[in-house]
Order: sequence, then C-alpha cells, then structure tokens
Amino acid sequence: MPVRPPQAKRILMRTVSRLQADLLLLLTAAIWGLAFVAQKSGMAGLGPFGFVGLRFALSTLVVLPLAAGEWKGRAALPAMAAKDWGMMALLSLAFFAGCYLQQAGMVTASVTNAGFLTALYVVFVPVIGLIVFRHKQSIIVWPACAIAIAGVWLLNGGRLDRLSPGDGLVIACAAAFGLQINLMGIVVRQSARPFTICVAQNAVTAIAALGLSAMSEHITVSGIQASLIPLLYAGIVSGGLGFALQAFAQQHTPSADAAIIMSGEALFAALSGALLLGERLGPINWLGCGLTFAALLLVELYPYAAKALKR
Repeated sequence: MPVRPPQAKRILMRTVSRLQADLLLLLTAAIWGLAFVAQKSGMAGLGPFGFVGLRFALSTLVVLPLAAGEWKGRAALPAMAAKDWGMMALLSLAFFAGCYLQQAGMVTASVTNAGFLTALYVVFVPVIGLIVFRHKQSIIVWPACAIAIAGVWLLNGGRLDRLSPGDGLVIACAAAFGLQINLMGIVVRQSARPFTICVAQNAVTAIAALGLSAMSEHITVSGIQASLIPLLYAGIVSGGLGFALQAFAQQHTPSADAAIIMSGEALFAALSGALLLGERLGPINWLGCGLTFAALLLVELYPYAAKALKR
C-alpha cells in the first residue's frame, strides 16, 4: 500500500489550526451536553443497553460514508500497520467498557455521584498519558484539571451522595474513557483516519450493547417509537457527529487539553437542563459554570500567553 510522503502529512496537519480544533472540541462538548437531556428522556421505551445499542448503530451508519471516503483516498494516507489495527481495537474496547461501566454503575449510583465521578476522566487522561504512554504534560494541565473538577463538583451541587458499589464502576468508567481519549490522540495522528476509528468504536459498542440487551431486555417497536426523537439526537448528532468531531479534532490538540475542553459538556448539560427541562441553577451551580469555563479558557489561552512571553 502506498505510503504518504512525510511532507504531505505535515500539510494535512496544518489544514486545521489548534484554535480551530479546540473550537471543534468545544462544539463537541455542547453536543454531548445537550445529549444528557436526550438520554434522560430516551429511557421512556427502551432499556439502557437497548438505547445504547441502537444509538451507536445509528452513529455507525452516520459516520460510515465519511470512513468510506477515507478509504477511497487511502493512496494519500499512511499505510495501516498491525500496531495501528491493534490500538484501534483496544480503543474500541475501552470505549465500550466506559459506556458499559457507566450504565451498569448507575443502577446503584445516584445521578449526582455518576455525573461527578464520570468527569474524573479529566484527571485520568493526563495521568494515564504520563504513566502509560510517557507523554509529557504541559504545566498548565494540572491546575486546569483541578479547576475543571471543582467546577463539575459545584455543578453537581457541591456534594456526593452516600457511596454505593455502583460508584466504583463509574470511577472505572472514567478510567476507561481516560484510556480511550489517550488512544484516540495517538491513533488518529498515526493513521490520519479519524472517521474509520470512529466507525470502529461505534460499531463495537453497538454490537456489544445489543448483545447484552438481547440477554436482559426486550426491544419493541412501540418502545422505539416512544424513544424515537431522543434516540435520533443521541445517535445521529451526539454519537455520530459528536464523536466524529472528537476524532478529527484530536489530531491537532494534545489529549489532556482535549479532555479538559470536552469536560465542558457538564457546563452545557447544566445550561440545557435549565433551558429545556426547567431545572433551576442556584448560586453554587453558577459558580461551577464559571470555574468550568475558566478551565477551558486557561487551556486555550496558555499556549498563546507562553509564546508571547518568549518573545
């Protein structure tokens, strides 16, 4: 298979700037934040595994034409080595594990605990990146992580309910997502096939979740109809467009920075809940919004400030 010359790869990587990639990640966070509303109301007619399975089956179909386009132009892309396929498979398994552990954990974990503990992936990403992949982290990552976690804590009311066995599963879910985000950053840079990777992780999750649904749930036509609108949003927009944007943008943004920006989904979830579901935000929640937004700005503006100080 032809291998793209190094200079051609560098030209492709410059087609999107760091700022543009970060804005795409912020858009991804907004899409995911709105998806919490869809996921909350999507359980009207479907069980959790059925909803996840059908959602990512739709997502797979949405991104499949983009992946097909990548393979049509494969002559201009670097060859896929066995290592790339292996990392893609590991990434897909980590993604499914995160989705499964979160859903299984929420059987006994409260929504308050689950929302905060899932956000711990913001910390897991730089820690896993440093220990497992030997990625040097920017000095700004650690304080930005602390600010982001504090913001999510306050968005969840500044408390944790009594811990249950499910909380351990949700923490494991955050670790799985931390691994997935790190692997995404590595694989998309090496293969330059973000949409192929997105299809792989969506398809693995859909097949596994539908398999679990067949063993423990019963999907009906009337159930699908009752959950249709949330399912379409979660599958086409959040699962399809959202994860495709993540995969594409992570070619140009360090994984730890990407995780902090994507943690803005908690901010958008709170705002969408207030606007669409009539949920009220108190002073502590608004403070959380401010801290979360401050973490995003810190990660975004630091590279420019560092360059200015060097001049």
